Amino acid sequence: MATLPKETASNLNETRSSGGIRHYAPLRSVPKSWIIIAVFFYCASLLTVGLLVGLVPRRTQYVTVLATATRPPKTTETIETTETTETTETTETTETASTTTKSATCIDDECNPRLVSDLIVHSYELEYIYNDTTQTTVQGKVTIEFTLKQPTKQLIYHAQGFARLEEPALYEDGVYRLVSMRKYIPNDYLSLRGIADDLFPPNRYRLVQQFAVQLTDTFTGFYQSTYQDKDETMGKLLGAKLRPTNARKAFPCFDEPQLKAQFKISIIHPQNTIALSNFRIIEETNENNVIQTRFADTFRMSTYIATWAILTDTYGKKLDDPDEPQVTVWARREPTEKNQTAFALEIALNSITFYEEYFSVSEALPIKIDILAINNFASVAMESSGLVSFREDRITYNEKTMSTYQKLQVANIVAHEIGHSWFGNYVTCKWWDDLWFSEAMVSWLCRKPLDINYPDWNIDVQALTDDVILAMWEDAKPSSHAIVVKNVTGVSEILDYLDLLTYTKGVSVLRMLEFIATPDKFRSGLQDYLMVNAFDVGDLNMFYDQLLNNTNGTQFMKSWLEEPNYPLLYVQLTVENSDTTLTFTQSRYILSSALNSSHLDKNYRWKIHIKCILGGNSSDFDTNHRNSDTIDFILEKEQDTVNLPGTSYSWIKCNQNFQGFHVTQYSFPTATWQRFTSVIEAQPTFFSIEDKVNLMQDTFLLAYKGLIDYAEPLRIIRSLTKIHMTEYVHWRTFQWHWDTLAELIDYLPNTLTKFRDFAIQQVLANDVTLDYILSPDVDDNHNEKLVKSILFALLCRMNHPDAIQRASQLFKSIPIAHFNDSDVAIGVAADFLSDVYKYHLQNDDNEADWNNMYNYYQVTTSTHEKTRALIAISSTNNKDRLSKLLNEGLIGGPNTIKRQDYFPMMGHMSRHAIGRETVWSFYKENYSNLANTFTLENRPFTTAIASITRSFEKESFLHEMLDLFLQHPNAGTGGEAARQQAIDQVKMNIEWVKSRESSLRDAFDTISRH
Repeated sequence: MATLPKETASNLNETRSSGGIRHYAPLRSVPKSWIIIAVFFYCASLLTVGLLVGLVPRRTQYVTVLATATRPPKTTETIETTETTETTETTETTETASTTTKSATCIDDECNPRLVSDLIVHSYELEYIYNDTTQTTVQGKVTIEFTLKQPTKQLIYHAQGFARLEEPALYEDGVYRLVSMRKYIPNDYLSLRGIADDLFPPNRYRLVQQFAVQLTDTFTGFYQSTYQDKDETMGKLLGAKLRPTNARKAFPCFDEPQLKAQFKISIIHPQNTIALSNFRIIEETNENNVIQTRFADTFRMSTYIATWAILTDTYGKKLDDPDEPQVTVWARREPTEKNQTAFALEIALNSITFYEEYFSVSEALPIKIDILAINNFASVAMESSGLVSFREDRITYNEKTMSTYQKLQVANIVAHEIGHSWFGNYVTCKWWDDLWFSEAMVSWLCRKPLDINYPDWNIDVQALTDDVILAMWEDAKPSSHAIVVKNVTGVSEILDYLDLLTYTKGVSVLRMLEFIATPDKFRSGLQDYLMVNAFDVGDLNMFYDQLLNNTNGTQFMKSWLEEPNYPLLYVQLTVENSDTTLTFTQSRYILSSALNSSHLDKNYRWKIHIKCILGGNSSDFDTNHRNSDTIDFILEKEQDTVNLPGTSYSWIKCNQNFQGFHVTQYSFPTATWQRFTSVIEAQPTFFSIEDKVNLMQDTFLLAYKGLIDYAEPLRIIRSLTKIHMTEYVHWRTFQWHWDTLAELIDYLPNTLTKFRDFAIQQVLANDVTLDYILSPDVDDNHNEKLVKSILFALLCRMNHPDAIQRASQLFKSIPIAHFNDSDVAIGVAADFLSDVYKYHLQNDDNEADWNNMYNYYQVTTSTHEKTRALIAISSTNNKDRLSKLLNEGLIGGPNTIKRQDYFPMMGHMSRHAIGRETVWSFYKENYSNLANTFTLENRPFTTAIASITRSFEKESFLHEMLDLFLQHPNAGTGGEAARQQAIDQVKMNIEWVKSRESSLRDAFDTISRH
């Protein structure tokens, strides 16, 4: 077995038993001369301390540690960390008595939620002892080396929720210091002071502390997880997920992202297990039925980047090189043996090669990277350097059951997390309000290695449908928030801030920045940013300022990052005496007038990059003079005018290639939006793929608000289908907006038939048939597979009789053995499998089929198929079966809906009429029971309200919601924002029905006549 650190052996004089409990060495083993010296110093110290106590006022709110100045005391004191009120405990130790206080009242720097900045953390030395797989607690010891740059009265660091936390030993420049300790619970602080209340001077310090961690089942902090493999063998896995502020739950530390340090990690673990950590293993010793694994010292990392894992030695693994692996993918034996981790390994290797060349930095990567697939992992992934954890379904690819889009998601997620080796790990944000940058940056950049290696995916363009369109919908509400939110401190605030909008709008803004700066300059700016801030924290303003020539980069980005919402750009084109005048006016775009926006700054002005093309003239007003003039400038004020003398144009198209994050409204002398449909039909390739998406997006948003008639987006869609709309992003944009409207129109019978008919006509235009859609062709490329999947989904969603019938036929062709999780051929392409499951169970009230699917949800080891089965059983129109799922799931048990699936199930149920009614009644009647069962700290519960009520369209529903919130004012973690989102959406729905439904219905009549 590897020897313990010298300090542990010499100062604490402990030995380790096979059960992992530390014992003091017998007194008879100590030389008599040592005992005589110890007694002498002990007596001298008692006299000295007695004098000090008489001179110094006793501060009973501190834990007072009394010992000699040459060695730390031995103590068995246990400090519980869950108290919230001030209490005092006295505990006898082998040498002295000490007093422990838990206080909810802060003193001096404890009142500040941020640690003092005059601190350099050099290293953490971590040792964990996990001797037996039946243990639920793990013994630990941390040694922290740090330097104070300024004198301070208090040494403050973080610790939270330990099963046992022993007194720390503090050394100043190698000399043991007498300290007292207390904890301030609201900020998770441990606070040390000198015995005489003297200052800690600028110097180098070492802090040593022992503790015990209670393993959690929540995938936060130091957690444990059980899993089942195909042969029903059960396994156990331990891991650490420390972002954002969970490192303090795993070891006492300075838990702020800017305080980076080197980590030296050692783990003692049972035989037949494997230990992993950020860096490679440098030593393994096997003794007394346990293994001690020591890892290489890491480079400087934030505390939340540190990680480790302990797994059984039967866990599957796939390596790129059996002799000297750079990347190893660890997963359960079943997906590993079926080669379902090979695709993730391929993506990881391709991404590493690309990033190293793109950034011109290779030192950001450890010598090895472990990719760890964890069944039921709470997050999608965690990007810890050298050991990246993923939820299993996000990195395993089964061609038999996974769709083309799911394959794309696997690639995206793996490339994203590998990208964090440079953005997040190598260079880190100073504070959480800048975390958006590393998340959004890798979300944007991860498309580049995929575009290089899989060019037919056209992945760059899909940022529009994956990010920009989603962000523009969410950000168009008064309750939205800025990307950069100052003074983010608590865990709840951090998690609220890191929502979907932060990611998607962040990607949108960085995409816009690259377009403006040009790709080459953007890349060189990133290279400089990484080089200057290597293994440190980054200054984003430096990055922004070197990118833009015609405006201040920092100020440009601030206008988009520090204000919610985005602009409506009104572009007016007028022609007089063969001269064209363009007037550009900006204002704030809010999606619905039903929402209160009085708190927003009406005079706020964004810095908008205006990039437009002009075309047409009086004799050939649509397609002549194409590309003869372009407009390119930054609009920084409310209004600006551009004159083009001697040329008359009939149209202008702005936001070229949809590079900006704004919505554009146009005013031309005549037939404004018809100009665009004329160009589309006359010159199908003139507008880029992105421009066509932009025209759809703008017209749908403007029509929703009531600024234009709904005939305009319908004309754009019809023109695109006339020219054979074949691009996935075009169909996905149409599907997204149509699904959004469908959630309301499902409950509006006067409009529903025309709504469905229009969509079906677009899908089946140009002689497209259901047989063509459902017949996979080996020659179908990535784009064609995605398009066919959307076409079938749209037909089923619009209740097309033939599509529903085919879904049932395909379902009944699947062997029953499949629903017992047997590995049999199913004869249904994976791209259609979700819709086949869902729409058969929704339209065919067959109890046996529903029971088979419910059983499949229980027994399948595929998380992809488990999600499909959950959606399908939630889609039934049988109210009794829906109630069964809700009631049994609330009670819990081995054969019910899993806890983590319960509220997603509610969301799926609320997508159809019977389910919506059933869920809402159950939610209202059982709210207290739900709160008691799941607690108000459970975000899936506290935020479920937004999903459940998303389609409510009547005032009566709104009143019921407000009454419920009044009865239960404590919304819980993240609940206030979710409740406001729910209220906003219902108000928008009510307003839309009142003011816009008739416009859409009339638009169908208008379109059908032309």
